[in-house]
Order: sequence, then C-alpha cells, then structure tokens
Amino acid sequence: MSENVIFNDSLIDKILKIELNNLSKKNALSLEMLTKMTSKLSQNNYIKNFKCVVITGAKKSAFSSGADLDDIRKLIASQKINLYHKKMDNLLKIITKLEIPVISVVRSYCYGAGFIIAMHSDIIIAAESSSFCIPVSKLNIQIPKKQILHLLTKINKGFFKDIILTSRKFTASEAYSQNVINACVKDKELENFTENYFNQIVNKEKKINTFYLNLLRN
Repeated sequence: MSENVIFNDSLIDKILKIELNNLSKKNALSLEMLTKMTSKLSQNNYIKNFKCVVITGAKKSAFSSGADLDDIRKLIASQKINLYHKKMDNLLKIITKLEIPVISVVRSYCYGAGFIIAMHSDIIIAAESSSFCIPVSKLNIQIPKKQILHLLTKINKGFFKDIILTSRKFTASEAYSQNVINACVKDKELENFTENYFNQIVNKEKKINTFYLNLLRN
C-alpha cells in the first residue's frame, strides 16, 4: 500500500515537500494523513534542516478535495466529529508556529479542510485552472470558531460570508482578486514559477525569514 502522505525531504535544496497522496479520493484528508503530517512537522530536530515547507498534491494532482468523507461519516455516526476538528487544530497550530515559510502549491481542487490548511500557510500559489470552496454549510458541518477567526485574518469578511454561506466554488482568478492567494499562474508555467519562487526563499539567510515571519504572523 502506498503512503498517503509523501515527505520529499531534499537536504540539497533545503525544501521539505509534503505531497498529499490519497489520489483515489483527490487527496481528501483522512485522520491518518492529519496524524502523519502533525507527527512529522512536530520533529524540531528534523524541521531545522530545512528553509521552507511546501504542501502540494503528489504527481501534480489536486491539492485536496477536503476532509475524507468516509472518516467524517463514521465520526458523525459515533458522535466523535470533534476528533477530526482536534486533529486539524493540532496540525494548523504547528504549521503557524514553524520558523520557516510554509507554501501551498495548488492544482485543481482546494476544498474544505484542504482550503483551511492552505489558508494557514504563509503563501499560496495556484494554477490558473484551480478552484476553491468551503462546503461546510452544504455538508451541515460546524468548523471550530478558532479556524473561522483565523480565516477572517486572511479573507475579507464580505467575501468570506459569501463563500461560506453559499458553499460555492470560486476560481483561482477570483481568489487572487480577493487577495485570498498570492499568485495565480498559468498551468503550463506553474512548475517553473514555483521553482524560481522557492529559490528566492531558500537563498536567503534562514534567520531573516524567521524574523519577518514572527512579526507578520501576529
């Protein structure tokens, strides 16, 4: 059985690439995947070897279609949905406390839990054909207030009301126009764009990036 999260840790370029690899479900985020990412990113002696973390879909696949609905249905049936929220909160807390930049590279879908993870990264770079969505109201799911408040630090309140109450999909172009993402790149140019972007970060002194992250994340 293949790994549902791949940690591509090149010490040469100092980039830790986390590749979501639940391809049959368009990289839906299972409890197991959340646990694996939390465990790996919690290892300070491991993380200190890198200058940047990149989260993306394996093999140029979708970023994430959201939470794994098989897990969600089971948790709702057993009245344990808070377990998923707790695991998400733990992962999000770790992501926002890392002393190196976290970049989400989005192709295709970036929905639900995947969207929330992307919004907790420092930079989001998306292919032009990507689409975004927070379908929680359609799925009758209440996400934790803490996650909502963080999203409001990144998303204009009027636009946030629109997308969360309607659960509608919106394009990378619209996301860029609303300052939700940092770059909207033509699909065929995404690989070169991101490679150059990563180089601009890892070629800097690590401590100066950490200095600015500590200021700008607050």
